[in-house]
Amino acid sequence: MVNYKKGIAAVSAMVMCAALAGCGGTAAPATTTAPAAGGDTTTAAAAETTKAAEETTTATMKEEDASVIQEVEIEDADTLENPTLRWLSWWDINPSGDAPKGADLELFETKYGGKIEFIETTWDTRWDDLGKLVASGDSPDMYPGADLDAFPARAIKMVDPIDDIIDISSPDIPKGAKQIIDMCSVNGKHYLACANANAGFIMIYNKKTLEENGLDDPAELAYNNEWTWDKFKEMCYDFADRDEDKFAIDGWWYEAAMVLSTGKPIIGTENGVMTNNLMSKELERVENFFLDFKNDDVFSPLDEWGWTIKPERMAEGKTLFYPIGRWGLQTTDYSQFGEVGDVMFVPTPRDPEADEWYVTAQGGLEAFLLCKGAKNPEAVGAWYKCVLAKNKDESIKEVGEKQLREDYHWTDEMIEMDKFINDLTNAHPMIDFYQSLTTEDARPDGFNPRFADAITDASHNGKDWYTTREEIGTEVQTRVDQVNEDLKKLN
Repeated sequence: MVNYKKGIAAVSAMVMCAALAGCGGTAAPATTTAPAAGGDTTTAAAAETTKAAEETTTATMKEEDASVIQEVEIEDADTLENPTLRWLSWWDINPSGDAPKGADLELFETKYGGKIEFIETTWDTRWDDLGKLVASGDSPDMYPGADLDAFPARAIKMVDPIDDIIDISSPDIPKGAKQIIDMCSVNGKHYLACANANAGFIMIYNKKTLEENGLDDPAELAYNNEWTWDKFKEMCYDFADRDEDKFAIDGWWYEAAMVLSTGKPIIGTENGVMTNNLMSKELERVENFFLDFKNDDVFSPLDEWGWTIKPERMAEGKTLFYPIGRWGLQTTDYSQFGEVGDVMFVPTPRDPEADEWYVTAQGGLEAFLLCKGAKNPEAVGAWYKCVLAKNKDESIKEVGEKQLREDYHWTDEMIEMDKFINDLTNAHPMIDFYQSLTTEDARPDGFNPRFADAITDASHNGKDWYTTREEIGTEVQTRVDQVNEDLKKLN
């Protein structure tokens, strides 16, 4: 349907992968490249992909930080009968290189005697690998849930409810996370162990670039409630100039984040029933907003660049905004965006027609799935308690901020903005199920092109929304109806 599929697997792996687990938590690796579709995505057998504990890089933590974390109490914590939690993912909870150990992992090891056995998959083969392991009776225990691409379609076959291992009524579960858990439920059963609703998207910018171009600081605008679609558009148009090789936006999947800023998802859920908002005026406004950007040459010309993003242009002052998951800055080197002190970020701009400032949590959740047929569900429940404790305890939060400063070179300004954005997210967390509505005709990256490509068509290919909507409208409603029938039969 669109002409940018060559790079879409790389796009999805980079932007929609499991996001950071928050201050002091375990993070997915922050990368800016990934194998493109058609590259090496060979699926290894489970026995070949499992990394035994002794083969995994030993996680480390500064002694003074570990001592703080070990003082934290977790109610009813006891050594697990089976200490090994088998984790299937394209990223390892056990840190490697110079990345510090997360507080959640330290708690899991010291309070429960637990350890993480990493079963490695790839972004392109992750669901196939999980399906094969489940079918073979060799299910892993836990799988990433931040991307929300399991519920509803894959939950029916690959995921078990979490109600027997997690106390959904626990007061330790933040308000935003509880809302997300309830959204991923049907017939009184819950299918996502969400511990925190962090922002799924941030918009990175370089303060030096703003100063050189006489533009306002988006952070100041955000704190004054003036960071809106209108101001965002004004700044982008003031900056973009093809003759000077300057473009306002580079990156992927910002359309979905902007849709959710309206407060209405494309595919939502109410009481376990999927709802179709494809014809909504909110979605129409977003698509027309970005069609203008495309027609006026504001976006980076990815088609001319071989569908390759170029984050390094941020440091060169040639790109104004780079939307990405928060994980894009939780890396020991983010110099492609600029020097430490110049790099900053803000949330997705506020929709001036919405009743609240809605921020997407998709991709930013600390969330996990209990694999169907898991051999050690108790370990998954214990891990979830560790993540809750890490988010609740003030001393651990201080350790997390210390890690951000010392290991990831965050400034106080970045940390304060991070808190601001996550407060917004937890107040009104937004998620969308259009990517996970069906597994039929899915690409290797797991997304259905009829839906995923349609949402990005205006901004990448300049296709008007009315044509796109008419092309996919009947199919979307048919699949929503089918999913709702399948969900009725679940449990």
